[in-house]
Amino acid sequence: MKQLQHVIWSKGTFLTPQHLQIQDRYIEDSLRFLFESLSFRFWGFASLQINESKLTEGLLSISGGAGVMPDGLLFEFPGADAAPSSRQLNPFFSEEKARVGVFLAVPEQRTGGVNVSQRSDIKARYVAETRMLRDENSGTSEKPIQIARKNLRLLVDSESREGSTVMQVAEVEQAADGTYRLVPDYVPPMIDVHGNTFLLGVLRSLVERLAARSAVLAGARKQKNQSLADFTAADVASFWLLYTVNSHLPVFRHLLHRSVVHPEQMYSAMLELAGALTTFSLTIQSRDLRDYDHENLGSCFRELNEKIRLLLEEVVPTNFISIPLKFVRESIYAAAIDDDKYLKDTRLYLAVNAEMKDAELITRTPQLMKVGAAGYVEEIVRHALPGLKLTHVPSPPSEIPVKLKYKYFSLDSSGSVWEGIQRARNVGVYAPADFRNVDLELVILLPVKGRT
Repeated sequence: MKQLQHVIWSKGTFLTPQHLQIQDRYIEDSLRFLFESLSFRFWGFASLQINESKLTEGLLSISGGAGVMPDGLLFEFPGADAAPSSRQLNPFFSEEKARVGVFLAVPEQRTGGVNVSQRSDIKARYVAETRMLRDENSGTSEKPIQIARKNLRLLVDSESREGSTVMQVAEVEQAADGTYRLVPDYVPPMIDVHGNTFLLGVLRSLVERLAARSAVLAGARKQKNQSLADFTAADVASFWLLYTVNSHLPVFRHLLHRSVVHPEQMYSAMLELAGALTTFSLTIQSRDLRDYDHENLGSCFRELNEKIRLLLEEVVPTNFISIPLKFVRESIYAAAIDDDKYLKDTRLYLAVNAEMKDAELITRTPQLMKVGAAGYVEEIVRHALPGLKLTHVPSPPSEIPVKLKYKYFSLDSSGSVWEGIQRARNVGVYAPADFRNVDLELVILLPVKGRT
């Protein structure tokens, strides 16, 4: 039970140790109550240094650490507290067990019980330690003062943790050759991202990836603004993706430059980014995003970071390809179609630009141009055959990025000429000399796959 009632100090009070003890508990429990009310998962390491060189000797040794235990006990070593003794790992491994968890532990506070001992091997929360301290006003009058040193120790997961407050510091695994190493995937509970190299690395890489994605999208936007006659649905999606990236980039930069960042604060920002990015994804949905797990930071941050990486690498979905037709010989232009899927359940359009009035281009293209397989188009012209039917499309499908000065014509994908194109996997166009400085482009509109 928390001690949230303060001592009543009044005239004539006979001072006893209990008065000061309950006053200390009132202050400590009030602070803990405040932390729990205002902060999510207020406990964890602010910093932690494990001496990995000692693992070669079969020892787990912590050279430094600071933070808050789950029950609110503050610690810092070396300095205010003594570091816990190293633990020999070999007895805890076997053929059946190649991985163990190691915990920082301290005995629980016993209300009305023994909490201070003269020896560290006794299971008491504190060990009495005498220090000679001077009066900090005069700098003189040195006196022996007993202080409570925290009785910190390391426990392995197979040992009893009953009666102790614990916080995992590491997972250790034994290789086939008998050597020990820290499990790289494990990240202890932290209260500051800057105290862990993995979490700080995730934050830095996010800033770098967002900055790079922003630059690419901004460059594409500038190019489209200069070359397109109209904005397609894909262009609008690209702009929204740029908006999403640019909205979150300053937040992560701010977190990177802050002196203290709780992992949950960083994870919330990552969830917000990932949730927004799922709007543009066909494979990852917002419900796939994992909740924050303070005791498994390594796995939850890795999973979310990987999803963000995949989401940022996804191009805004487009369901068309554009193939320029190259000049082959006089009046003949051709292009290879290197994938059968471009000729199955698709819609084909011929984009035409030439030095000709728009109205004339619209009427003369279906009359004079001939479309067929590249090796057959000249025979179509020679025998005055119709080739594929061309139909002007005043408003091309929104998926197609309409270029300035180009007119678009749909191609009839049926009949023997179309079957010849499918067999040859290429297309040829006859454009007579009437079309000066002609540019031809084949646009293939692919079927849209539904969201998963």
